[in-house]
Amino acid sequence: MNQKRLRKLQAEMDAPLLIKKKENLFYLLGHSPMDGWLFIDKTGAKFFGSGLEKIPGTHSEILKYVGVSLRGYRKVLIEDGFTFAEARFLKAKAPGVKFEPVPSPVDAVRRYKDKFELGLIRTSGGIVEKVWSRITKDLRSKSWTEIGLADRITELGRSFGADGISFEPIVASGPNAAVPHHHPGKRRLRPNETIVIDFGFKYRGYCSDFTRTVFLKRAPTKLAEIYKQVEKAHRAAVDFINHNSSQPPLVDSTSSPQALRGWTGVIRTPLRVRGVRGVIRARDVHECAVSILAEKKLEKYFIHNLGHGCGLEIHEAPYLAPASKDILRNGMVFSIEPGVYLPKIGGIRIEDLVYLSQGRSHRVTSAQTELFRNIIF
Repeated sequence: MNQKRLRKLQAEMDAPLLIKKKENLFYLLGHSPMDGWLFIDKTGAKFFGSGLEKIPGTHSEILKYVGVSLRGYRKVLIEDGFTFAEARFLKAKAPGVKFEPVPSPVDAVRRYKDKFELGLIRTSGGIVEKVWSRITKDLRSKSWTEIGLADRITELGRSFGADGISFEPIVASGPNAAVPHHHPGKRRLRPNETIVIDFGFKYRGYCSDFTRTVFLKRAPTKLAEIYKQVEKAHRAAVDFINHNSSQPPLVDSTSSPQALRGWTGVIRTPLRVRGVRGVIRARDVHECAVSILAEKKLEKYFIHNLGHGCGLEIHEAPYLAPASKDILRNGMVFSIEPGVYLPKIGGIRIEDLVYLSQGRSHRVTSAQTELFRNIIF
């Protein structure tokens, strides 16, 4: 049991909590149990499982006895991932307790990565960079199918120390690249087309996420112009965060909601995107990227959110989306991934993970985004 994380969670709780989600169990326990639930109140933690595992730092009991431990409470929060059958089981075991499904407080705490977590994400990003370096060489020396290159990415990641993949690698070429989450097939990669390559790895539980769009031999004029606008949107989104966070410094992740209410007023950036001074709203960063794409009337071809948090899950809070209510704060790790998808022609996406520290954004990987560096001769 990670006592520091336990105390941090207990400070956020207003009622006892029952945890089921595997990533949240991993976050608190340091590993994923085979099965079972973790119960936390202000005094400590208790693990209910099969009885085959003893969880250090907790009292461990067989799941069928969960009701005995919970009957003394008026209300117990349960993560909203509990099934109806599981909730019914709990009510039968502890009939006097009100079980209330809620978005997990553990998910909220996990938004902020400590130095240890950030180190694991950066190590995962380092594996990405090694694989990317090898892949760009492989593309010069051999003809590939989409699925063949995707398998090669997985193989290389493990050879460089990854525990596994964050998600199945995406290799999408030509018209297939117009589908953001295309499943690689037997189509052969060809010159003069966009090739979207999206992959990431897990290292000690933590994910990375990375996308580049490349061309073989040359980039047709129209696609080259679109690529440059996507790259401009990518760069502008990062600049927007840094511009706004510097007037005054970004609110620290330990700040309370009351502290956030202290910021007032509106500033206007050189990109003419509005944001609350000193507070970076995730939706404003998305809007910034859209405004850049709109310069070339490409915004209607941007068909997904600008980004998402990344950690123990490949998609987690915060979410950089038009309707997002998330605030970007120090300690958060998230993607910046603008894209343009032209039906029957192709697609372009550029993605990097960034983390916020001392009010500034920093890229997890350093692979170049400029067009001339992503044409494979």
